[in-house]
Amino acid sequence: MVSFWILNVNAQTENTNSEYSLSISKDTTSGLIVTDGATYVNGFDTTYTLKGTKFDYDKARDLVLSSIVDDFTNSSTSGYVKVKDTSPSSSNATGLANPFASNEQISEKIKSVLNSAIDSIFSDSGLTFTIGPETHVIKCTFGDTLDSFECSKVGGFRL
Repeated sequence: MVSFWILNVNAQTENTNSEYSLSISKDTTSGLIVTDGATYVNGFDTTYTLKGTKFDYDKARDLVLSSIVDDFTNSSTSGYVKVKDTSPSSSNATGLANPFASNEQISEKIKSVLNSAIDSIFSDSGLTFTIGPETHVIKCTFGDTLDSFECSKVGGFRL
């Protein structure tokens, strides 16, 4: 005998319990060069790993965005983020333009790449096999240029 159950989704949305929990971890690496009495930053990146259910991401989106933006822009390395790669092979500027990104540029880039990654959770198609709530993981890596900022959904079993 085969049985099918139909769950009334509308009944579930009537619950006013809005508790949510999303975990965020951070890993930062950087290099320094000490030469002739001065110290220089020699590359860095910061990786944030987010874990939660669709419900968690939906409820916490704004707080997650502002928390990561605040954390990164208040870090000691944010002042060294360049707008573009300024290595000699890619530089064609004739003046001494400021190569560093403003906090506003960094903030907008973080929001853009993180929002896209969160949106990808809600636009998934295909079958997913899970027992209990499905946990989604997003990994964001922010390097020393705005072009190196990226966030994407990782892992999962899909058909």
